[in-house]
This record gives sequence, C-alpha cells and structure tokens, in this order.
Amino acid sequence: MPPVPRLRSLLASILLPSGIYLVFFLARPLWFKPWCATEPTPCTVDRVNDLDRIAFGFQSVFADFLSNLLQNSVGVLAFVLPWLLIRRGAARSLTLNLALLSATAWNGVVVEAVRALAQRPRPLVFRSPTGDGANIHQYTSFYSGHTSFVALALLMTCLSLRDHVEGGKRRTILALAWLAYPLLTALTACLRVIGGRHYPTDTLAGFFFGSLVGWVVYQRITRREIFLESTVSP
Repeated sequence: MPPVPRLRSLLASILLPSGIYLVFFLARPLWFKPWCATEPTPCTVDRVNDLDRIAFGFQSVFADFLSNLLQNSVGVLAFVLPWLLIRRGAARSLTLNLALLSATAWNGVVVEAVRALAQRPRPLVFRSPTGDGANIHQYTSFYSGHTSFVALALLMTCLSLRDHVEGGKRRTILALAWLAYPLLTALTACLRVIGGRHYPTDTLAGFFFGSLVGWVVYQRITRREIFLESTVSP
C-alpha cells in the first residue's frame, strides 16, 4: 500500500470513531434517565451484589486524583516509549502512536455504547439518590473508562515492543512491559473503586474490553501492514 493511502487509512481509523463517540456523548440526554432520583428511590444497597458492595465503603478524593494521574501517565508513556526503544525510523513509531489514538477512540465508542445500555448508577448515587442521582452523567458506572484505557495502552505497548524492539536488552524490556500491564491496570482499578467512582465488576469489565479493543486494533494494523516506513526519506 502506498504511503498516502496508509496515512489516510490511519487517520480515518481515528476520525471515524472519534465522531461516533462525540455523537454518543452529546446525545446522552436523549437516552440516559436519572432513574434513581425518585421517591422512594429504587437505588438501594440490596440491589447490588456482595462483591460490588465493597465500593460503598470508599470515597477517597486522593485516590480519585491518583487514578487520573496514573491514567494520564500511562498514556504519555505509551506514546513516548516507541520513540525511545524502536530503532526502525520515526515512521514506525508514528504509526504505533496513530494506532494507539485509533484504539483509544474505538474504546470510547464501546464504553459509551455499553454505558448507554447499562445506565448503572455510580456508588455515590446510592448515598444521594435525589442529589447526585439527578445528574444523568452519574449513570455511567459500567464500565470503567480509566481501567479500560490503561489496559488498552499497556497491552498495545507490550505488543509493539514485542514486535519491534531489537538489541541485547530486548528480553528485559519485554519482561518489564508485560509485568507492568496487569499490575498498573489492577492499580488503576483499585484506585477507581477506592475513589468511589466504580464497583469492582466495572473495573474487571474495563480490563477485558480495553484489552480486547487494543488487541483488535493492533492486529488490524499489523495484518494489513499499515505502516508508514516508506514515507521517511533514506
């Protein structure tokens, strides 16, 4: 495939899901309903399974802050590492960055679609059904966007390093990357629960869906060989 169609294909894979996500997000008022904000409220603890009831014991602002910091740090790391560790020209690193943007956009589409179907209230809604429960944006608990993004970014980083890193330190780099993938994702999941933003099952689903989207997008890029190597002058 010539370099221009390759670039167009990559950009289209970013712009298309980004547009879909924006439509879904802006249309929330059309299908999200604050169904807990009634008297008497149907949002009672007995409607939540035993595992997820753990979330009602936490509401740490600091943990919420740390989860945001961790998510953003992982995102920056996922963009920077290909440029530092892959020695096959800037085009390949750029391709992997664009692939990550595409996966992030598609993940946003999946997250928003599942949230619209589930309309699960966040834990804080159970504390204030007619307060926080009146805000439609608080019915987006299932599933965790933070956890799914961290899982997606780290898995794609692992796959990128596996396929493109060379040299004597390759084995050590891969070992650290594959170790970071589950550990940092699990840490993000725990922080989202401790921060009172999600239930444990929200974060488990986030890990699954984020990893799935990341794997599918990466496989599409590699199987179709949508790399921009030929755009770089020798």
